[in-house]
Amino acid sequence: MNEYGCNVCNEEYSIQNPMKCPRVLTGCGHTICYKCAMEIAGGGLQILCPFDRTSTLIPGGDLKTLKKNFALLELLERIADGGGILENAEGGGLKFDRYSKERLLNVKCDEDSEHVAVLFCTVCDSNLCERCSEDSHSTNVLSKHRRVPLTEKPAPQVHCRLHSSYIVEFVCKEVSCDNESPLMCLMCRDYGRHKGHCHVLIEKEVEDLREKIREHLGELKTQSDIVGNALDSINSTIHELTPGYDDGSLEETKQEIRDHFQRLHSTLDRDEGTALDTLNRYAHNRVENLQTQRERLEAVNSKIGTTVTTLQKALVMEKGNILDMKDDLLALAESTTAERTEVPDRSQLRTRIAFSFSSDRKLHIGDFIEARVVLLGLDGAGKTSIVRRLKKVRADAVMAPYPTSGFNIETIHYKNYRLNVWDVGGLPKLRHLWKHYYSNAQAIFYVIDGHAVERFSEAVRELSKVMSDPLVSTCPVVVAVNRKDGNVLNGHMDALMSQLESLPFQHHLHFCDAANGSGIDQIIDQITVYLSQLNGTCPV
Repeated sequence: MNEYGCNVCNEEYSIQNPMKCPRVLTGCGHTICYKCAMEIAGGGLQILCPFDRTSTLIPGGDLKTLKKNFALLELLERIADGGGILENAEGGGLKFDRYSKERLLNVKCDEDSEHVAVLFCTVCDSNLCERCSEDSHSTNVLSKHRRVPLTEKPAPQVHCRLHSSYIVEFVCKEVSCDNESPLMCLMCRDYGRHKGHCHVLIEKEVEDLREKIREHLGELKTQSDIVGNALDSINSTIHELTPGYDDGSLEETKQEIRDHFQRLHSTLDRDEGTALDTLNRYAHNRVENLQTQRERLEAVNSKIGTTVTTLQKALVMEKGNILDMKDDLLALAESTTAERTEVPDRSQLRTRIAFSFSSDRKLHIGDFIEARVVLLGLDGAGKTSIVRRLKKVRADAVMAPYPTSGFNIETIHYKNYRLNVWDVGGLPKLRHLWKHYYSNAQAIFYVIDGHAVERFSEAVRELSKVMSDPLVSTCPVVVAVNRKDGNVLNGHMDALMSQLESLPFQHHLHFCDAANGSGIDQIIDQITVYLSQLNGTCPV
């Protein structure tokens, strides 16, 4: 509660709320709010002052007959309208400054420029401070001059530019008026350039204008509040998203991401260690098995060598001696011949280790998975060059000099897959044969020459024919645009992308460069992912 409140309920007096209106107890002069008066009176014909117990009669028992404290209400109204403020007095109390609004104008006093004027003398036409107003208007004649607060200073009268002795009183409202100024005096209205024109009083026009300005100010105030709130929200968001602030959401999210990847790193490190241990055990078991076979074969080989040496010596013996050793020699030869000479097959001697990972990142070592991949595209698209890149052909022999006539087959080992890549010719006379190649394929690799702008539509049309064939309904189709790295074809490439996106079939788009090999490994890797999804396995 401020200094202007009821001392019974400790709530502020109010001009708008009747229950908090200050009422005077005429018996003692104290003031309480209407609500407290009702509670104290209790419907009786008198009320006892809560401060000095003095009785005040209530005519007819109606508390509304108690007079309002109008001095206090006027003071509250001035404070509410901004007409004055409370300042600390020299004695430590509070005093009301009735000229606070005038002081904000900061107009110099005409009598003393060091002082701030708050009053205007309508007779002297001068701005005065309170002290100078008292000192300069202390005589009997001057004291009768009318002095008003500066905020109530009468507006200066505007004289007509054509008739200087007449005051501007009207504003022309004639739509067809082409005069320079709409302001008019009596002479302008009755005899001058605005004769016969529609007009209104200047006061009304000004008041209408001020009302519109007030409306705009209200709208601008609302708009300013909205913009201010938006700016506060933006500043708060910027603060939250600016790096370096420890209390910002950005740093919190960064820490959460770090924690997440730290957990992933820990899990991957653990899974990597487990996978390497599995691989080491597999290699160790294979080495032990091969060493056992080697020892057995070395023993057999040694016995064979000894037997061969003995038999070779027997060949040069004399007749009598060789016949004497006949049984021993034949028994030795037969026993040596009967020794097991099983040798490891090719799969046991293969050094390439086929492996795959399950969805839970566990390593599985096993045989290669066979898959048929058909490489399609227009002639000259770069299909054979891509195959040569996959086969690790030297760089100067990658580019195929002539279009493929018929087909080529190359086997490529990638991770746990053995990919049989069918490079099918793309000449117009061969395209009707494509269906015989992709009818039993596990994946289709379609290549588009990214530099043959004039053939984009033809390439997309042939791709659409392939993808609309029911034989490829479940077969993954990978589309690769073969172009040099960094080469930009402006709107042509955008047009190609638009045509590919408009196809009503699912396909997977990639970019590669057959000349330097960039992007090709990523495409093969993606093909193995699609194959694994079809097979229910998970590649590396």
